[in-house]
Amino acid sequence: PFPLPFNSSLEILTQHKDILSMARLLLSLFFNQQRQKLTKTLHGPTSCRLLSSSLNPPTEEPPDRKNDVLQSEQLDAATKALGQVIFLNSVDSGRVIFLSLAYGDPILAGCAAFGSVVATSTSHAIGLDKKTWKDGLWGYNGALIGCAASVFGASSFPYMVTSTMLGAAVTPVLSASLKSAISMPQWTWSFNAVALTSLLRTRPMLVESESADVNADQIASVSTGVGDVLASPLNGISQIFVVESPFTGAGIVAATYLYSPKLAVHALGGSATGCLVGLLSGVNLQDICMGLWGYNSALASMAVGTFFVHSRQTMVLSASSAVTSAALFGAMQTLFGEYGIPCLTLPFCTVASACYLLDGHIPGLKLAREPHSPEKNT
Repeated sequence: PFPLPFNSSLEILTQHKDILSMARLLLSLFFNQQRQKLTKTLHGPTSCRLLSSSLNPPTEEPPDRKNDVLQSEQLDAATKALGQVIFLNSVDSGRVIFLSLAYGDPILAGCAAFGSVVATSTSHAIGLDKKTWKDGLWGYNGALIGCAASVFGASSFPYMVTSTMLGAAVTPVLSASLKSAISMPQWTWSFNAVALTSLLRTRPMLVESESADVNADQIASVSTGVGDVLASPLNGISQIFVVESPFTGAGIVAATYLYSPKLAVHALGGSATGCLVGLLSGVNLQDICMGLWGYNSALASMAVGTFFVHSRQTMVLSASSAVTSAALFGAMQTLFGEYGIPCLTLPFCTVASACYLLDGHIPGLKLAREPHSPEKNT
């Protein structure tokens, strides 16, 4: 109970280094706290760096911002998927295609967009390859499912939506399996597998043939003019999306031209070649004018133009694939028609696979290292 001399107090403090360390720590915490308060008032990563190198700017985006970016990416991927039906990896081309479909058949355009969104969202939810997702390659089969559901399914809107949603959700899973099973592009195999599974049960063309027999006199009275024949290649291109409209076909050609002018030539030339094969085969002229003989040929020609380096041999193969696809369509449609179902794009898938396997067998015919378009393939 009496004061210690100054020297004695200093000796006690020096002997208790822990007390000094604690005081130093408290002072450090206090100054850091004040510095952080000052940083918040200045608002900005530059201020943080000026005040102290130990204060890092925030790197994580806010949750709302992340959701906005994800939604934007999903929308772009779904839009690209509409273009990827005909090998166009472009948001702008996808938008033009959607508008063209909406002009020809608004309900079908809505189902195609819905199928694309469902397939794209499903692939993202189950964690499939993100680059493939961004390019729209998980979604294009879903878009075609929507088109088929709109045309061949029941007229009930709830049925259309339900069948599109269920069918489109399956396509990316099936595509992922095919990716591991085959060493070539998957074309539209997934779409054919899912759609034909449903159509074999409903057999929609049998119902159409019965109604056609009832109205046979009206159908016989329908005249086909030169203009209808000349428009058949455009109808053939629109029939890729199961739409019969020369204006829709012209819009799809325009979308292709925006992406690649030479690929647009492949599309139009392939469809015209398929229609010509139908004419020479003496088939029903009404089927030709509807574009049924053109769509598989257009797809096959575009596939050759997309995956092979542009050359004279490639152009010959493109024309040959169009002829072969039309001939195969005639055979398959006769066979599948007996069961009341369309052959969809099976002729295209078969011919495109055969063409792809010709790489290395014919001089001058070479697959592109990074397939894009005739202008950019090397």
